[in-house]
Amino acid sequence: MLKRFLPLCVLVLVLNFSAVSIGNEWANYYFPDTPGSYWTYEDQNGNELTRYAIEPETIDGETYRAFSYEPALEDWADFEHYVQPYYYQVGDDWVAFFAGTEIENALKASTIREMDEALPFLREQMMGEIPEGAPISIDFGYDVEVESQDYFYLLPTPATFNEEWTALELSATLTLTINIQGAPMEIPGGAPTITTHSAVVEIGNVTGTETVDTPAGTFEDCLIIEYQTNETTEIAFSVPGAQQDTEEREASTITTVWLAPNVGIVKFRHEHPEADEARAEIGLAPEGEKTLELTNYEIKGSPSEDE
Repeated sequence: MLKRFLPLCVLVLVLNFSAVSIGNEWANYYFPDTPGSYWTYEDQNGNELTRYAIEPETIDGETYRAFSYEPALEDWADFEHYVQPYYYQVGDDWVAFFAGTEIENALKASTIREMDEALPFLREQMMGEIPEGAPISIDFGYDVEVESQDYFYLLPTPATFNEEWTALELSATLTLTINIQGAPMEIPGGAPTITTHSAVVEIGNVTGTETVDTPAGTFEDCLIIEYQTNETTEIAFSVPGAQQDTEEREASTITTVWLAPNVGIVKFRHEHPEADEARAEIGLAPEGEKTLELTNYEIKGSPSEDE
């Protein structure tokens, strides 16, 4: 029995080791990261971003490959988790960005930015409903809470075409308090509030390959990865002492990332027409399409290749 069992165990170990090796080699083929390598991108407004591959770092006992960026990020609202990871892992099953905290910071910062832009418009709209000269003022207070999973799963290793995976899940809650001063009658129970709770799921899918032209050159056999972001938001308007009114809205956006063999990310595009429509409803200008294209790069060989 043992003589038959031992060769079987050896065969299983060899096959498993081969699968791991193939997965890692495949991932490195599309996501090289030898320290000293760099990639420079230009966005839709002509701004440049350079990513540098640096030495791996250990966090809570886990080893992560690492990037640094120039210029350094000044506003979390400008962070794009698809293309700006600081730490990530290339494992047996995934290229996964360790970016949960960054994603939470980014969504919270972008929400605060939008609220600060939108509140003057909302105040103007509400004051327009009040008789001219009435000694009434309206102010707002708000709180934002975001919770994201720790990893953004960029790509399975190896990936197959047209097989979807859950890349990211997160939730966000915005509570807006409307403070009305000088009203002829005190609002019983306190100020009205509007609470929005959003559940967000990003679904990834490798849809095929294509040749991509960028300022850095033409790249063949680029993987096309589409991420569909599906957001379900429940909106509740509450006035103390009255029945709460609720409604539900759904929205989706598409983000596309192109990965070139032996180079990595060469192009990024984020489209959000529904989000722009929602921004227009609260007096905000549309953001339009966001893009990044590779303009310059250098990929260092692995240490074994340099010897």
